[in-house]
Amino acid sequence: MIKYTYTKTYALLDPWAETLPWECATHAHNPMANDPCAVEDCDELLRAGEVCYAVVELPRLPDGHERWVCWRHVRPDDGPIRVAK
Repeated sequence: MIKYTYTKTYALLDPWAETLPWECATHAHNPMANDPCAVEDCDELLRAGEVCYAVVELPRLPDGHERWVCWRHVRPDDGPIRVAK
């Protein structure tokens, strides 16, 4: 018998681009695997092999790079798009 359920609601955002986080340790790329999600109060990391998104609601960083968010803010019911290696 389940007595308690815990759910977390994620802010749904409008993506305009998607990519895979880089895993290369020798160069500084954007986004990198294990970077934090750009949404305030989201504790998730961008995972290698899972698509992440640039969204219209977040402005670019001062250096011109996009701010990337985890899949939970774009497709929380469908789960991540995973790329097989």
